[in-house]
Amino acid sequence: MIAADRGLAILCIAVFLGLTALAGRFRFPQLSAVATSAVVVGLVMARIGYVAEHWASYAHAPLSILAVWQGGFSAFAGLAGAAGTLAFRLGRTRALAIGWATLAAAGGLWFTLQALILPVSYGPFPYNLALTTPAGAPLPLDRFRGRPFVVNLWATWCGPCRRELPMLDAAASHPGEVPILLADQGEPPATVTRFLTGAGIGADHVALDPARGLSRALKVAGYPATAFVAADGTIVQLQLGELSRAALDDGINMARKHR
Repeated sequence: MIAADRGLAILCIAVFLGLTALAGRFRFPQLSAVATSAVVVGLVMARIGYVAEHWASYAHAPLSILAVWQGGFSAFAGLAGAAGTLAFRLGRTRALAIGWATLAAAGGLWFTLQALILPVSYGPFPYNLALTTPAGAPLPLDRFRGRPFVVNLWATWCGPCRRELPMLDAAASHPGEVPILLADQGEPPATVTRFLTGAGIGADHVALDPARGLSRALKVAGYPATAFVAADGTIVQLQLGELSRAALDDGINMARKHR
């Protein structure tokens, strides 16, 4: 399933390319010729803008900037990059005015649809579920009541889970940070322990959910999935798919600020 913001981005890019193709077909062929390059530059600038805004999250692992599949793009920087490309390629011509108009239409559609999308309600967090540590000791979720925390649902066979787990474990190990619980879904303790040992990941922040109760409660069908929970137990965000450190920090800030 594609995330809503990415779906909207694809829609708006398609609208821009469609309008410029229409303009090129009837009167401004030079506009349709440069539209694709404007999109490419816009995407690159959108990524650069997002990274600049979240540099503190990327500074410790600069290569993660290249993990664009994790998301993280700035709409304003992208629109500015596309507009600049049109100006550079078209100069002071009527085609530039039309190009900027089509870009404004696509950008306006983005911001309008973003404003119209209603916030998703994920409901309260299921504190009553029974989890255990990898060693088999009970791990009551009630210990997280009254403070914001993060729960990541994962499995050892899940490739994206394996990629993001070291980052999540490192974030969870920082003193004073919001608690992060790494809840394995439905696997035997021996399987999880063997994986953690091989990956060099400690078990301090790992829980086992043998019945996959969290998956059912959160209506999650695939992994990884990360729930950000506010102090009052409200799930303020549920992100499906691989998580970047910047997205983790954004989600934690949402959980902290929720009232």
